[in-house]
Amino acid sequence: MSVLAPAIALVLLMHPALGAWAQTPPPIDQAAQTEAKRRDTIRYGIDAEIGDLLRELTTEKEGRYDEDLLALFTSSRSPKLRVSILDFFASIEWKGAEKPALAIMDDRDNQDADLVGSALSYLAATRSKEALRLSDSLIKEDNKKILPALVRLMGRAGGKNEEDLLLAWFDGDSATPALKEEAIKALGEIGSVKAAARLGKLVQDAEAGKAARMFACAALAKIKDSSSVAPLVKAANDADPNVRTAAIEALGPFASEGASGEDARTAIAEALRDSYAKARIAACKAAVTGKVVQALPFLRYKGRSDPEKAVKSEACRSLAAMGGADSFSFLRERLEDKGEDADLRILCFGLLARYDPVLSMPTLEARLKAEAVEKERSFYTALAREVANADKAPGIGNLARILLADKEYLIRIAGIEWARKNKALDLKADLERFAKDDPSDMIKKRAAEALKQIIN
Repeated sequence: MSVLAPAIALVLLMHPALGAWAQTPPPIDQAAQTEAKRRDTIRYGIDAEIGDLLRELTTEKEGRYDEDLLALFTSSRSPKLRVSILDFFASIEWKGAEKPALAIMDDRDNQDADLVGSALSYLAATRSKEALRLSDSLIKEDNKKILPALVRLMGRAGGKNEEDLLLAWFDGDSATPALKEEAIKALGEIGSVKAAARLGKLVQDAEAGKAARMFACAALAKIKDSSSVAPLVKAANDADPNVRTAAIEALGPFASEGASGEDARTAIAEALRDSYAKARIAACKAAVTGKVVQALPFLRYKGRSDPEKAVKSEACRSLAAMGGADSFSFLRERLEDKGEDADLRILCFGLLARYDPVLSMPTLEARLKAEAVEKERSFYTALAREVANADKAPGIGNLARILLADKEYLIRIAGIEWARKNKALDLKADLERFAKDDPSDMIKKRAAEALKQIIN
């Protein structure tokens, strides 16, 4: 089964060699073993080992080792290692390294050039207001290598003063194309109404660079000035499919503006016919952002008949997010259609569990129970993952109970995981029984941990 949602990673982390859900528990709690190994790597590992760990943590968005890594960053003399750690902190936007990053910038003449660049990029990623004091001196130094990071910092942490500087870069001839593109993105971050007219001209300029036009579309969506609708509608019909895609998605925030958003709503609905699959996906997303009711019949058609699997999936996500009896009925039909792609059926199961747990519960229960008794249980396993991943979904306790009654210990863990995430007090008695009597030590431990979180 190709669908493997990230929230079940806790289960897979405990047994990383798992190709299918095992029927007997491993002898050692591999989650605890993995954590101990990671902390030892931070304390004693060489640069390459720590680099591998940081890549894992970046993928997992795992922040439990931040303080340990900060201590290593402070003590290490390896610029390469320190760059890797700062880049990791930037990726998860952890603010705890602001002081040492500022210290590197203040002493930048004596620091490794790559480390200086990473420090400034980190300060931009974490929206450091304190770092804005560096702007004047860095501009005067005109170090082309770090100016893009400075521009990002201005956009993410700046205000009116920074807006004027960014406009000057955007309008001037001295800035490189890459720096102008960063300035466009930063003006969007600031929400610069002053830039709207300039950016509107840019998105329509067929002679301008494709990337700059796409960034301009995204910036206009953030600025959200009503004058931007007309140029974005024109760009939504551009010859370049990537520009079309960016413009279509950018129209979403304008479509919810009542009568003034009619042009945006019409363009989004029409974009669902675009020959370019990514443009249709953008239209699905924009329909949700702008609550484009007139797009609903298009979305149902796309969810059933679009030639691209990715478009069908996005259409179903959009229908679930927009809601309504017709949308949920459509998703139930897709779930129950055994001739439909398995991944789409799994997706529809998860969407109904999250967005329509009350009216769709009979269908969801019946499908989960039916798949549980099948000889080949990969489809059932995928549905169990959907339940385990459904946080902020308190209405699907009946599905979790089906999992808790299963013979396979990892399926039971999926039920426990749902109870933990949703603080399901109504499953308290079940968890107490598992914590006391389950034959698997891992189940006992996970149930006890879930109980603590539910009670607290």
